[in-house]
Amino acid sequence: MSIHALTLRRLSITACLLLAAPACVPSTPATLLPIPAATDAAQAPSPTTTEASGATPASTATPALPPPEGMRAVWVYFTMADDADMTPLPAARTVPSTEDPVELVSSTLEELLAGPNDAERDAGMASWFSPATAGTLAGVTADGGTFTADFAQLNAIIPNASTSAGSLMLLSQLNGTVFQFEFVQTIRYTLGGDCAAFWEWLQMVCHPVTRAEWEAG
Repeated sequence: MSIHALTLRRLSITACLLLAAPACVPSTPATLLPIPAATDAAQAPSPTTTEASGATPASTATPALPPPEGMRAVWVYFTMADDADMTPLPAARTVPSTEDPVELVSSTLEELLAGPNDAERDAGMASWFSPATAGTLAGVTADGGTFTADFAQLNAIIPNASTSAGSLMLLSQLNGTVFQFEFVQTIRYTLGGDCAAFWEWLQMVCHPVTRAEWEAG
């Protein structure tokens, strides 16, 4: 098992124990999350998830109650404030249940952009995202397995994310969140519809992020 996978195992278990929240265990493995029926109950991920999937293994947390009718459980990813590697750590959210992959990715990213809640921050989770960045998702589109997430004014709200550590944190959280869905094979990030603008903000060159690249860590 890779260091990346071992770290995810440790962090996912730590998060559930710290938060003591049944809702910290969505219904299926993070990177293998299908689109279930709206009434599916959230349960701990399967411990048989493969290393290649990058999914978070199960904890011993009590299975969660079913999401409200018409909702489903998803992961959003943050990092621990004291983790120099910025390893993405899952936190549970509920979003409207839908069979439309674009709508599912969009609503999940909106939850991510709202940032950690008070209990998660008290438990040591950190993120550039906060109520100040909520609503900065301009839209999500898809062409087969290639998705594009466009943001508005994100660079103006969190300019310091352009540092090397800052960009690592931001990208690890975005990538962890979108690649939980197996139908996402490639993600493109844009700022005001411009790929170059997004990556120049992070002092990098415009490029799509593939699932293979993300899994390689």
